[in-house]
Amino acid sequence: MTALLAPIENGNLNPRFSLRVQAPRVNSAVLAWLGAITAAAAALRFASLGVQSYHHDEVVTAMRVLPGSFADMLHAVRVSESNPPLYYVLAWPWAHLFGRGEVGLRSLSALFGTLTVPVGYLIGRALSGRRTGIVLAAILAFNPMLIWYSQEARSYALLVLCAAVSMLFFLRALQTRGGRDLSLWALASAAALWSHYFAIFIVAIEAAWLLVALRRRWRLVVPSVAAVVVAGGVLLPLLAAQVNPDHIGWIESSPLGYRFWETGVSFLAGETGHVIAEPPRELYGLAPAILVAVAVVLLAVLGTHREHRAALVCLALGLSVPVGAALAALVGKDFVLERNLLPALVPLAAIVALGLATARARPLGPLLAVALCAYWAAFAVYVTQTPNLQRPDFRSLAGSLGQPATRRAVVSWRLAAEPLRWYLSGGAVRMYGGAERVGEVDLIAKRRAASIPVSLPRSFHMIQRIRLDRLTLLRFVARRPQRVEFHTLRSLSTGFGAVGVVLDGPRAR
Repeated sequence: MTALLAPIENGNLNPRFSLRVQAPRVNSAVLAWLGAITAAAAALRFASLGVQSYHHDEVVTAMRVLPGSFADMLHAVRVSESNPPLYYVLAWPWAHLFGRGEVGLRSLSALFGTLTVPVGYLIGRALSGRRTGIVLAAILAFNPMLIWYSQEARSYALLVLCAAVSMLFFLRALQTRGGRDLSLWALASAAALWSHYFAIFIVAIEAAWLLVALRRRWRLVVPSVAAVVVAGGVLLPLLAAQVNPDHIGWIESSPLGYRFWETGVSFLAGETGHVIAEPPRELYGLAPAILVAVAVVLLAVLGTHREHRAALVCLALGLSVPVGAALAALVGKDFVLERNLLPALVPLAAIVALGLATARARPLGPLLAVALCAYWAAFAVYVTQTPNLQRPDFRSLAGSLGQPATRRAVVSWRLAAEPLRWYLSGGAVRMYGGAERVGEVDLIAKRRAASIPVSLPRSFHMIQRIRLDRLTLLRFVARRPQRVEFHTLRSLSTGFGAVGVVLDGPRAR
């Protein structure tokens, strides 16, 4: 393969690209490296699946979407979700086989995350050769952001996998110009769209690229692109039904630029430390940022012409997601969040792999690749031992609340309500308005915001104060159950922007 991306010539697409290649043989050393890296990826994802408790979105999957029949699941996706149905279609039988607990349900995402690693090798090999493939596989295996979402019972690991397969067959279609690779690209792209709506940005640029670069093969290209357009069009009625300002209203509470900054930090250090309205912890991403910057410099200074062209393609694919999301935000549809921008991670990681694997940077490049992956692997283990870097521990929180002696109201931030219902026994329910008679009020607040409320009836007095990592639990009881208004409970100070109330105990149902 003398050049990968003849569709780029002097910075422009070259429709005369007509390179044909044969897939290189994979020797035993490469297979051994890839097998070891994939095994490490699986270990990092599967071994600690049950360490963290579910958070809000995962509980929605386990408690609201998957129970019941297949038809019930599809209805729940339509009325309560903001994502396409493919993940839930796969998770429904998976949950019936392995259960809806943390390990059983999350193992599906762990499988998707593990499968992304060998796909990354194939992408790297298509871009520049086996060495790039191995480095890219290692980056995807140890990246904290990918590990985080490989341990979440949501669609993001599936999105990354499908987008990566789409990218792979996009590159292969440019090389072979064959109908088989175009058909597989169309299938993977449709799956990506059915995994998450944000896949549209990277799929659209791939489709446009293929239409221009392979326009002389239009009899093969047009049907493949048309199939993807049809697959996306079928989702439009579902998307229209799912539009709900309540699903995204909280996103715009922080500036757009700051959310892109959070995305950069998360791509380097995972979505840790700020999952309950805390700022990202940039220091954990400092070392990876330096190594990534060095890799880019190595690519720019020592990379070959072929590697530079490959990097330009990856850059175009990687930037398509944040740029597309930013343009959508400017016209009023602001969905910019780290997890929604995940399709950009694989092509951007491929640029880093190209820099670390370039032959002219040896032995420095491989040493830096080992250092980057070693740091990420150590950090992944560190996260499993550090509650402050994990999702909120609702499992322990429910244990601290204990069994209710009387009817009680548990006041927390809004997104804590559903996880608390999941982990509390006795059929806890949400309170949305009105008034209830309760004998106990439990207030869950940020540690620095936990103060004795003045708005509760005077008959309530505090009997317990428990510190729980980043949170504090304050328990108030009354001699006899008192009528408490919902707006009174919502006015209690938790340190969070929105408050949720859960009723637990006798007659909670």
